[in-house]
Amino acid sequence: MGVQVSPPAPKVNKMNFLSTKVYNILRAKKSPLYLYAIAFSESIFFPVPTDTFLIPMALANREKAISLGLYTTLFSVIGGAVGYLIGLLFFDTVGINIIKNFDLIEKFEIFSASVKDYGYFFIFIAGFTPIPYKIAAITSGVIGISFPIFIIFSFLSRGLRFLLEVFLCQKIGDKAIDIIKKYSFLLTIILIISFIGIIVIKEAILN
Repeated sequence: MGVQVSPPAPKVNKMNFLSTKVYNILRAKKSPLYLYAIAFSESIFFPVPTDTFLIPMALANREKAISLGLYTTLFSVIGGAVGYLIGLLFFDTVGINIIKNFDLIEKFEIFSASVKDYGYFFIFIAGFTPIPYKIAAITSGVIGISFPIFIIFSFLSRGLRFLLEVFLCQKIGDKAIDIIKKYSFLLTIILIISFIGIIVIKEAILN
């Protein structure tokens, strides 16, 4: 009967993780609970992207990577739903303070106009790219975007983002870190250009 050996820790410095202590917490038996709590809170107020914790967790538990991605998506969207409700019901007391905390007051009007005019696609971009998903969630509530549509597009974007990451972690291991770093920026640029293209086409049609 062979001795089970824990998988080696990935080179966490590549992702600028908070500390090796965070990685050790995530490798503990209860680590999925920490991960899901982070996914939930990051959609509301937590400043560090969930990917920072999901990727090392998926690398350390490759056999459970897809499950981790699915549950991370679920808790992230639940957090987004709370953010939506904050924007809808408590913007003047809670939502505005979250936006101030991220120094996005000046950009809030731009966010609001984007969500109002191109809501669904903008929600998808915010959920998939480094644009703060929490701001899109709160703004969607303020504007009054259809809640079911917000949830659907949140699941699509967050699910695509997290499941792509854990799939790569499961299939190719530590090499996934370099691929994610290399191509996530490219995908972001493509989505932003597509968003600008939609704006230009819409304006041309209206005029």
